[in-house]
Parts: sequence; structure tokens; C-alpha cells
Amino acid sequence: MKMKNQNSIFIFLFLLNINVFSQNCVSGYVHIEHPEEWEQQVYLSKIQLEENTNTYHTTTIAAASLTEKGFFAFDQDLFTSKEHIYKIQLNPISVEEKNKLSNKVKNFQLFILSKKDTIHFTKGETMFGEYITSSSADLEWQKLKKFEAQYENLTDDFDPKQYLIETKGYVKDSLQILLVKLIGIKKLDDQNLLEKDAKANPEYYLSFLKELKSSELDPSTYAYLENKLNFITREIVSHKYKISLWVNGVAFFVIVLLILLTIKSWRKSRAPKAIPLSKQEKAIKNLIISGKSNKEIANELFISLSTVKTHITNIYSKLNISSRQDLLLKK
Repeated sequence: MKMKNQNSIFIFLFLLNINVFSQNCVSGYVHIEHPEEWEQQVYLSKIQLEENTNTYHTTTIAAASLTEKGFFAFDQDLFTSKEHIYKIQLNPISVEEKNKLSNKVKNFQLFILSKKDTIHFTKGETMFGEYITSSSADLEWQKLKKFEAQYENLTDDFDPKQYLIETKGYVKDSLQILLVKLIGIKKLDDQNLLEKDAKANPEYYLSFLKELKSSELDPSTYAYLENKLNFITREIVSHKYKISLWVNGVAFFVIVLLILLTIKSWRKSRAPKAIPLSKQEKAIKNLIISGKSNKEIANELFISLSTVKTHITNIYSKLNISSRQDLLLKK
């Protein structure tokens, strides 16, 4: 009977321990070599990706005190039901220590989590060692980090074009979780490649943004991408508008030119054809131009005055004039 009671108590305490542990989304141990140099609190922050290269915005939401063994925990109520990027961090006790240790010790860890998931940091030799997580998004992010690791130390051999092809291909084809895809695209932005690729492939990015908007992700998570695409889209529309104005201007000029040529051709076709002057009419025309009177022309050509007048009438009709003055001007 005593043994049964002991077993019951053990089971009860075990279940109670599981229940208490399950209330903590984030828990684990911090390894600190020199505790006197560090604050004894772990800070939890929400991360928002920024448009500026290699930056993100951090908002501290909680702090947890470390136990003597370096244990800390954060309650699940601090997290949202949607997957988000979080950061835990340990701060040096002074600015001097911060400047001294910033390049020597990684004093933070980024991860993806929702309140339905858990993450536990195991004891290790680094400040925030390895961790166990139930977040499928974070597990996929770890795969992305391994993929990106091959480019971390590249300098002279870095090929932006090849990096763009391989990274975008990996993000597009290998990643299934939207938030992790978004982080992968942020890496392109960090290499100053996103804007160029978005201008070349706007349909892909606009489709991805539409997918993000229809998801359960917090809009603040992809705000930077939306802002950048809005700017790029306006540039594309503006460029297309300028091209359209230029094309329309050229088309208008061509149309006006064709209309003018058509009118000219029509007028030419409608204009009466010039009837050539006869030999006698040419002679009379030249005598008129030389200043001869009708009577003088009749005497010189040995024709009657009425015949001269008839020829002059025919000359005026053929040349489409009405007087000697018009004839003198037209010569």
C-alpha cells in the first residue's frame, strides 16, 4: 500500500512537472565563463525585418532572471499564435565590456516560434548552445542557414549573379514555409540584389507578396518587402508610362505626317492638269511678256485682233490666270 502511494505521488509530480514545463515556450541554460562580466538576465525580443541592408528592428518584450545553474524560461503567453522571429540575448554589465566582448562572444540567438511550439537550449560550451525545437519553421530556417554558410566567407570569388540564381532557386524550390522564404529573400536584399531581381521579375515577387498577405503571418513581418516592392512597382509603372508617352508621341507624329501626305496627294490628284500652250499661244505669251499690245501682236504675227484676243483668253484659261499682270508674275 505504501509502495502504491509512493508511485502515485511520483506519477503526480512527474505529470505536474510536464505541465509546468509545457507552459514555457522558451527555456534552457546559458553558459557563462565569466559571470561577473554579464547581467544575470536573459532578454526576449521580437524581430521585425528592415529595408536597410543587414539590419532588423528589435523590440524587447520580456526579461527572465538566471538561476544559479544558468537556467531561464519564458512563458508561452509572451508569444503569439502566429510564427514570428524572436531573439534572446544576454547583455554585458557595462558599455566597456560590451565593446570588448562584442567581437569575441555571440551573446544572442535568433529563432522562429509560435506559442504552440517549444524550444529548449541545452547546456554547452557556448553562451547559447544547441537547442531542441518543435517549430517546423525554425527547423527549416536552420537548413537555410546551412545553405547560406557556403557564402559567408567569400570575398574576391563572390559572384553576385551566381549567388542570386542559387539563392533564389533554393528559396523558391526548397523552402516550404513562407516566413523562412521571406528570410531567404531578405538575404538577397542584404547583398543588394533584391531590387535588381525584383525589377527583372516583378510577377514572381508580387505573387509572393500576395501569398504573404493571404497567410496568417503578422503584416509587420513582411512590411519591408511590401514597401520595397511598392517603390519598385512605382518605378516600373513610371518607366512604362514614359515609354508609353514616347511611343504615343512617335505614333501621333507618324499619323499627322500620314494625314498631311494624304491631303497633299488628294489635292494633287484633284488639281486640274496643266494644258500645254500651242506654238502660236507661246509666241503671243512671249510678246505679252515683252510688253507688246494686242494690236502690235496682231501686226507682228499677221493675224486679226480678234484672233489675238481669242488666243489670250485660251492662254489665261490654261495657265489659270486672269490678267496680263498675273502672266507677268507667273513668268
